Order: sequence, then C-alpha cells, then structure tokens
Amino acid sequence: METLTGAAVATLLLTKMIEKVGEKMGEKLPELGSKALEQIGKLKQVLWRKAPETASAIERVTYQPELVEQQPEQYGIEVLTAKLESATKQDAEIAEVVDALAAEVLPQLPSKVVQKMAVGIKGKSLTAKDLLQEAKPGSTDVNQEMLKDVNIEGDINLGDLIQKS
Repeated sequence: METLTGAAVATLLLTKMIEKVGEKMGEKLPELGSKALEQIGKLKQVLWRKAPETASAIERVTYQPELVEQQPEQYGIEVLTAKLESATKQDAEIAEVVDALAAEVLPQLPSKVVQKMAVGIKGKSLTAKDLLQEAKPGSTDVNQEMLKDVNIEGDINLGDLIQKS
C-alpha cells in the first residue's frame, strides 16, 4: 500500500473499502472509535451539501461494492479519491473534515515497511559496520533485506548487522 492521502483514507472509509485494505494485509483493522465515526458522518453531510455528485458516487459504491471492479472508470477507488481530492481543493469545509478524519484514522491503520540495505553490490572487497534496519513500532507488514545479491571477489568484513521490527 502506498502512503494514503487524507482523501484516499476518507474515500476508503466512506465506501467501506477500508475493510478490504485490512484483508489484503491479513489484518483486522482496529475499531475506529466514536470520534472517527463522527467525522465520517460529518463528511457525508458536508459532501451531500457541497459536492452531491461525489457523495452520490461514493454512496453508490457503499451499497454496490462490485461497481469498483465492474465500472472502474466511473467508480474505481482512484476515481472516487480524485473526486474527493478535487472537492477538498475547492471547498475549505470539506478539506477541514477530510483532514480531521485522516488525523484520527491514519495512526490506526497498519503500516507496510520495505527496507533494503546493501543490495546488488559487486566488487573486490566489502567492509560493513553497524548496519541497522528498524521498522517503526506498530508496523504490521515488514519486509527487510540486508546484504542481498552481494558478489565480492575477496574479503568481506561485517559487523553488527541488526534488523528490528
């Protein structure tokens, strides 16, 4: 999963596709809490008042999630997110609610971390000391690679290679 924007998080929440993100990561997402649910309700109200076409498209996907795959040019998550991002740029009230919702939810989402260090090295010798890869606490999908595809003709001197997640 790439870094989610506020509008992307809001779109996933509004269409209930956020559960699919968790399923793909093999993770049950945490309960959002009353503040996030309140922000979702507020965003729905603001969208219906200020961007009814966007609200209508998002609502349709909520009740017919198959539309995301059946009609991606009209109901794909990327398309809906772009519409919501456009609405946030055009209206400060929508932007404020989207930002508040994202601030509440983003810290609760599982994070994916990919770290690569010293990959694809070719040479005559290698000395490496104190290499550390550390994923932030709470990361649920961590992929770390260190000293992969190393082709050295001579000496290799390594010290303190640490991977933490």
